[in-house]
Amino acid sequence: MFFCVSLYSLIHTLSTIAITKSIIVVDDEHDLVDLFSDALSSYGYDVFPFTDPILALESIKGNPGKYSLLITDFMMNKMNGCELGIKVKELNNDIEVIIITAYENIEGNILNFEQLNKPITIQILIKKVNNYLK
Repeated sequence: MFFCVSLYSLIHTLSTIAITKSIIVVDDEHDLVDLFSDALSSYGYDVFPFTDPILALESIKGNPGKYSLLITDFMMNKMNGCELGIKVKELNNDIEVIIITAYENIEGNILNFEQLNKPITIQILIKKVNNYLK
């Protein structure tokens, strides 16, 4: 009897724990990665920052179900944000993608990822993230 009650309590407790939404942030500018990561972490999100899109993609390949959202700069050295988003969607179509850019129109956005234009405030970023993940 004790085992059944304890098992029930454990299942109930586990079912009430909030699932943390994991976000991967990619930008070749260290300061922006740090700023976005710190801000998102302070709102309770589990953030994985990268300054190299290739390393970010490798991380996603290693565990494609881990992440809920990709926030990436558009213009980066090794791969642009649209290219990264397309590759991420091939691994897990459920991962949402936000592209941050200083450009009005970006080429290669064939999947119509949401585009946020720089400069962007933390308040706008948090609002957009909350719309996707809450």
